[in-house]
Formats: sequence, structure tokens, C-alpha cells
Amino acid sequence: MKLMKRIVAAVAAVVTLAASLPLQAAGIQQAFLVQNSGWMEPFYTDQQSQLKALVGAVAQAASTPEDQLFLLAFSQSSGSHVSPALLGQGRGAAGIAAQLAPLGLARKSSGGALADTDFQEAVTKTITGPFRSASGIVWIFTNNKNSPNNDSQTAERNRDFYRLLHLEPSITKTLVFPLRMPVQGKLYSAKGLMVYALAYGQPAADALTRIQAEGRLSKVLTRAPARLKPVDQDAVRIVPQSVKNTPNVHASLGRDGRTIVLDVEAASLLPQVVLQASLQNMFFPYVIENATVHAALAGQAAPLQVSPAAIKGLQPGASQAVEVRFDLPMAQIPSPWSAQALSAMGKQVLLPMKATVGLADQRLALSTGFASELQELFPGDPISEVFTPPDSVRASQATVPLLVRIQYPLLPVLLIIAAVLLLVLAFVLFGLLGTRSKRYRVVVDGVPRQVLMKPFKSVILRDDGGRDIGELKRGLGKPSIVRMAEGHAVTVG
Repeated sequence: MKLMKRIVAAVAAVVTLAASLPLQAAGIQQAFLVQNSGWMEPFYTDQQSQLKALVGAVAQAASTPEDQLFLLAFSQSSGSHVSPALLGQGRGAAGIAAQLAPLGLARKSSGGALADTDFQEAVTKTITGPFRSASGIVWIFTNNKNSPNNDSQTAERNRDFYRLLHLEPSITKTLVFPLRMPVQGKLYSAKGLMVYALAYGQPAADALTRIQAEGRLSKVLTRAPARLKPVDQDAVRIVPQSVKNTPNVHASLGRDGRTIVLDVEAASLLPQVVLQASLQNMFFPYVIENATVHAALAGQAAPLQVSPAAIKGLQPGASQAVEVRFDLPMAQIPSPWSAQALSAMGKQVLLPMKATVGLADQRLALSTGFASELQELFPGDPISEVFTPPDSVRASQATVPLLVRIQYPLLPVLLIIAAVLLLVLAFVLFGLLGTRSKRYRVVVDGVPRQVLMKPFKSVILRDDGGRDIGELKRGLGKPSIVRMAEGHAVTVG
């Protein structure tokens, strides 16, 4: 335990620095630690062993050419033997296979006994050495036997390592891949290999999440990883099935597997959505034995209601039926006559929202099927204890993106276009009519005359002596008499 305290103190001394470092545009640094102590003998002597091929494939899948990679072999330092030993470094994984090829079992000294194993030493020296205490991802390839100084109490030494993974705050995310890899050596045999992915610092956790999302790693490590840490985030997801209170809203799950998408016609919008859905346990490999569900819409005063609000005995990956109710922010939804809706030209207007779904009074337990599989692959190892969440973890929270896609009709756009066209046509007609002259027959004091008039113009009528005897005025149609002198007669037509 003294060793454990020294390691925790060393790692804790640099956690503040690691948390403050941003993810470099040039990539994230990653270390691939390959165990080569005596317990790993069958993985190096069995001709069918896939250990080195696996390490190379994971490095290729998990990295980009911009990532700084370190390849290290680890056992335990003893005398002149140093662990971990740097086998190579550089940008990208192009040289990993060549660097792995000559790797063999480590010995305590030249010609001496096979080396022992110290997980904590390997992790701590990688962080304080090649990583220079900066954020990075540590990959560990091991048969899960931790035996510093050939300590027979491997179970207790593993518990020390597991406590480090759970309780050290700088280890922000840990994924575990138990693999079936039967090998038979001259000294030992093994059934399985464990791959750990440890994120040191938040930038590394973000990078590890991105690596998972890209999907390349799942082509090599084909089974979903077991999540060791964190166990207070992304516990559940809501999978929509249908909208209960209206047939005019279609509910689906987005391509990211998390976003709830609601498609609706603008004319069919309702202020409240009642969603038939399922609540899925994303805590692989944990059973949610008990928890209370609470939820809210970000930035909205109205709550998001999930019922029933209790979870009992929900297996990893399993779902239970729920009803989700929430109010749409109608004040934020543009009118069909608004500039935003009209600019969409009859297409969709997107209304993104976010919901938080939390679990309170949470109690987790390791799936019995997963525990049995671990015991088969690693007999006698208390490995299932690594998945026992700390007592302090009794709540978790997940963010659920919501996207309302509102389909606006073309009718308002068409009506506005028609109105504009009519207005333009009116101006054109007015322009044409406003410049066109027309002859009209007028009888003045019994004598017929021809008068040429333009729209909206006036004409003064005069007798042979030039005296004013009346006035005609025309609009768009026939002219009318607006004034006539006494003693004279004027008719139009």
C-alpha cells in the first residue's frame, strides 16, 4: 500500500497541469504498453499468438498521422532492467509493426529469471516520462496478472491497480476490452487478453470519445467496450417510438444514436408532445438495480416528465417502456409568415433543444453474465472487482439532444410571390395606360368636336372666340364634364 500511496501522490501532483492543457491541433499523444513479463510467456512462445498483430492493429485504428505515439514494453524494474522500456516513438503508427517484431520476454538481468510485473509503475512512469505529465491516452495489453516482486498476492495487487483507476481524478475515462485469445506456452497457458484504454486528463478523454465515435476501432476490437470510468455520465438514452397525442408528428432517432428527432408540419404543431419511448441502459456492463429518473429541458421553465420514474433491475443494453411529456417553446417557433420561415422556401426550419436525464439514488451491479465470462477468461483473478463502482457514485446524468424539424408549407411563399407579381403587373398596366391618349366625340353648343385626352388629364373647352366655356377631365375611362359656363351646352359621346 505504501507503493500505491507514492504513485497516487506522483500522479496527483500533475493532475492540475494535465487538466489545463488543451487538445493540440496536431493530435493527441498515445502510449501503447505491451506486457512482456514472465506471466506473458505463452503470448510470446505460442506460434499462433496474435498479441503483436493486435497491438499494431489497435495502434493503426486508434491514431491519426498527427498523433504522437510511444510504444513501450513493461514488466517491472529490477537491477539493470528498466520498465517500461521505450521501443519506439513518432508521428502515426506506420512503424509500430517493425518496432514490435523483435520484442520478447523480459528478464530481471542478463540470463536471469523472467521479469515480474508492476502495473502502477508502468502507468506512472509513462505519464511522468514520455508524456511529460501532459494529457494522453495509455493503452495497456496484459494478461491481467500484476505481481510486483513476484508477489503471490496477485489478487491484492490487482485491487491496488483497480483503486488507482477508480479513485485517481486525473484518470478521466477508462474503457476495458476483455478478449478471448487462447495461447499455450512451454511454461504457462492463458485464455484471454485484456486491453485497457486510460485517458489521462480531459483532452485525452475527449479524444478517446472521438476515436470511439469514428468507428475505426470497432473494426479491430469488435465487441463493445466495458466502461470502467466514468460511471456518473451518459447512463441512459431515450429511444423514441411514436408520438401519442397526435398522428401528425413523426419521432425517430438521429444518426448519432442519441438525438431525438421530431418531424412535424407547421400546421400540425401542438404545444405539448407526449412521446412513447423506451429508456435504455447504456451502462455496459452494469445492471441498474435501482434508480429514480428526473429530467429537464435546458433553458425551459416547464419540466420534462418521464414516467414511470423508477428503474429496477434494468440489464445493460436492455430497455423499459416510458412516456415522455414536454412542452414545445412555441414562442421560439417562427410563424409561417415570418422571415425565417419564408426564407426556408417551404423547406424545414430546425429547432434544436437539449434535455438532461439524470438518475438519482443509483445502485449498480455487475452483470452476472459478464462476470462469468471474465472468470472464464481470467480464472482466479478478482477482475470483476474492477467494475465495482465507488460508494460515492450514486447519481449520473446524460444529455439528450432534441431536434424539432418543422416543415413549412409553400402556400405563404406562393401567395407572397403572387401578390408581388400582381403589384408589378398593376404598375406596368398603370404605366401603359398612363401614357396612352384616346379620342372622344364632344358636342359643344350643337357643334361636334374631337378631343384627344390622356388618362388623368383635363382639357379646357373654348368657343370660336377663344372664351372658356367648360372643362373635361378623364380618369381611366370616359371623360366627364367637371365645369360648364352659363349659356352653353356640352355633351360627351
